[in-house]
Amino acid sequence: MTIVARCTVCDAEFTEEQLAGARGCPACGTKSVPMDPSKDRTIRINEHELRILTIWADNWARAHCDGQASKSLAAIVQRLAAQLPGVPLTLGGEVKELQNAGFNAELRDAAGKVIVPKKGPAS
Repeated sequence: MTIVARCTVCDAEFTEEQLAGARGCPACGTKSVPMDPSKDRTIRINEHELRILTIWADNWARAHCDGQASKSLAAIVQRLAAQLPGVPLTLGGEVKELQNAGFNAELRDAAGKVIVPKKGPAS
């Protein structure tokens, strides 16, 4: 059986038979358009370039997308981050890294809404 689709959110892979009659991902239920695994590519990109792209995409998604699109983007960024341990790919990831280093940092969007809250005192 040939894999013909991969979920953009949960990364589950499916055959034609498994997708017959499906109205979303059979594994997680998302309605996002699945990936075509035959279109997988390996590309050359600098970590800094990737950070710029993911930070811009994350900021744009927060401002303009519904929860499903943001969920899809978060899953994609998470899969990319797994390939680059120790490289924060979003501003939220940078703030969490600062927090882990002992700084009481938080991240707010342009409207002042807290995206990454300050860590509470250690218990």
